[in-house]
Amino acid sequence: MTKSLFFPGFLTFLLFGICLPFESRAQPEGEMSGTEFFERRVRPLLVKHCYECHSEAEGSQKGGLLLDRESGWLEGGDTGKAVVPGNVQGSLLLEAVAYTDPDFEMPPKYQLEPGEIAILKRWVLDGAAGPAEDMGETEFSQLGDQTVIFEKAKDHWSFQPVGKVTPPQVSDAEWNGNPIDQFVFARLAEKGLTPSPPADRRTIVRRLSYKLTGLPPSAEDMGVKNLNLYLNELIDSPRFGEHVGRYWLDVARYADTATTYRADTKTPHYYPYAFTYRDYVIESFNEDKPFDLFVKEQLAADLLGLEAKDPPLTALGFLGVSPHRNMSADFVDDVIDVTTRGILGMTVSCSRCHDHKFEPVPTADYYSLYGVFNSINRPEPWDLEDYPVIDGYHPPQAEVASYTKAKAAIDKKIKDAGESVKKGNNRSVAEEIEQTDLAELLLFHEGAPVRAMAVSEKPKPTEPFIFVRGEASSRGDRVPRRFLKIIDPEQEPFSRENSGRLDLAEKLVDPANPLTARVYVNRIWAMLMGDAIVDTPSDFGLQGEAPSHPELLDFLAAQFVEEGWSTKKLVRLIATSKTFRQASWNREEMAAIDPENEFFWRANRTRLRIEEIRDSLLSVAGELDLKMRGRPGQIWGDDYTKRRSVYGYVNRFNLDPTLRNFDFPSPMQTQDSRTENIVAPQALFLMNSPFMIDQAAALLEDLAFEDSVSREERIDAVFERVLQRAPTPGEVEQVKRFAEIEEGRKVSPWRLLAQSLCMSNEFLYVD
Repeated sequence: MTKSLFFPGFLTFLLFGICLPFESRAQPEGEMSGTEFFERRVRPLLVKHCYECHSEAEGSQKGGLLLDRESGWLEGGDTGKAVVPGNVQGSLLLEAVAYTDPDFEMPPKYQLEPGEIAILKRWVLDGAAGPAEDMGETEFSQLGDQTVIFEKAKDHWSFQPVGKVTPPQVSDAEWNGNPIDQFVFARLAEKGLTPSPPADRRTIVRRLSYKLTGLPPSAEDMGVKNLNLYLNELIDSPRFGEHVGRYWLDVARYADTATTYRADTKTPHYYPYAFTYRDYVIESFNEDKPFDLFVKEQLAADLLGLEAKDPPLTALGFLGVSPHRNMSADFVDDVIDVTTRGILGMTVSCSRCHDHKFEPVPTADYYSLYGVFNSINRPEPWDLEDYPVIDGYHPPQAEVASYTKAKAAIDKKIKDAGESVKKGNNRSVAEEIEQTDLAELLLFHEGAPVRAMAVSEKPKPTEPFIFVRGEASSRGDRVPRRFLKIIDPEQEPFSRENSGRLDLAEKLVDPANPLTARVYVNRIWAMLMGDAIVDTPSDFGLQGEAPSHPELLDFLAAQFVEEGWSTKKLVRLIATSKTFRQASWNREEMAAIDPENEFFWRANRTRLRIEEIRDSLLSVAGELDLKMRGRPGQIWGDDYTKRRSVYGYVNRFNLDPTLRNFDFPSPMQTQDSRTENIVAPQALFLMNSPFMIDQAAALLEDLAFEDSVSREERIDAVFERVLQRAPTPGEVEQVKRFAEIEEGRKVSPWRLLAQSLCMSNEFLYVD
């Protein structure tokens, strides 16, 4: 099979104009410039990644560099100018974040996301504008002053109780049927905007299918008469949990490995049972598990009175899949971060070394939570027997026998290494074999036992101290294990009998907590609508964005709790709204008022995520394996799995480059959203990858054209399968001319047609 498509016939076909891939689209920040762009896009990145070491507010000026003022980055530090306006190559800041020089990598512990680096590059190219004046001493003197910050927080929208809001009656009677539409229409009218007309049926069917399952609709789906019944079928489909679950796995920084590796072979340290957490997440969304219970199980399933082999114990993978494989201060910090940003929308980990400079989180609150998560035992990755076996997985006996034989060989290898240790050799050899060879067998072999990646209680809970400047050797005041003061002013200490994880979970999902429900419904809204109500989904604090529709957000949060924390009810409410079903085409008079569509006067056109692209290719080719649960498989390569991408292997130590090129987020920390970049490697993958070519060939094999089938019929069949529509007369004529030219070549013109349609904007975007 020819693996390259760089030949004249194919390029000619593209030039016919049927499906030029990757149409350039203006990014949301395209309308911003100068200081506004700095404040809204750049400063949050500097605060998050740089200010700890390069900010006067933080009391740190490492390398002589300050990044909290324009004069700081223009003057630079000890190694030269950090930023040269308009010059990407000459700006040391960009060189550092690009990780091109191993001796000059910033931040030192992790690399920024491609989208974050792109923001910094654009800022530099546009002149590296900053505030009109440097921050004054008065403002600096208030940063970190918790008295001042708590006073500001009294009036901050996200810390106010979630009130019961009555939807407004609006002038258009058709927009009074769904409360979402009432809030949106009222806001549009207030801004001098009008909603868009409904999208056509084909667009809505395709939108519903992708937004609820991540897969294209079938030919039968395109003929549905009742869209609401179709919506219910999608919500009840097992594909729903696979799709929605992937969004939560981004939040939970899911991966199948730690961030460390075996030094001699560069083999990652595997988490052999991480996949059971992934399966728990998918099944929870399919069962419509109440979100409050979902949170409790992830933090404290072992404290809920479950039986020894109960599947919900796998929920504890939320804690166990941390990038840090051993119990350490970094492990505890990571768990605090994923819990508070992921569930609360609060950047609590910034208080590890000092009182938060921008938010109402004193360092005492951080160490109260530190005591909670430092009161657990987490088995070392090689202590595999300490993870409980769970019910529900039934490997074939032949696979069990194969696993037993393979494990015996590894056990002998470990034993031999142990004998070597007795002779005075390095003890770590046997441990490395357990951590890699054995763990790899347990992760990938279908006959291996299935265990929960669980944690357990220490015999005696930790009574935490504040670590002065974050140093464990420098103890400050003792603090009790308790919740955050900004949400729980009384701060009653948690139970002295255990870690307090269940107490913490109860506080997180207490209906009186103003954050958790708001944060979660905002995530679901963003998943369905292509944009969030609050544009900083994991930061609802003083530094976060204000909601575009505060009353709507509160209505959804209150109703979500009242209706039993049901994700499916929330999804159904949003997906039945006229707001969701608007057309996505641009209207210049509306765009002039609201260029970023902040107020939802139209639907947002969204690009498929990499998992949706891959799954769609398998689906239209008739190759998609719908088997659920189980161990991960390789998603590319010679022996790639044909299962959905959510079941693919995620190597945190060496994240797959194709995933990175398509904006798959780093699982090094919790992620609130994905960037959307358009780069050349994406098009090269779609044109030349064996995976892409395989699916085009499989599609033709599945269609099984006979010699008697006419060109017109072949064109119709390929268009219907890939794009769920018939070709236009003009498209038919173009493809026929192309086929006449190409039929004498080795590569089938029909395969090229199939592959080209799978590269088209119509395939890769949801309108």
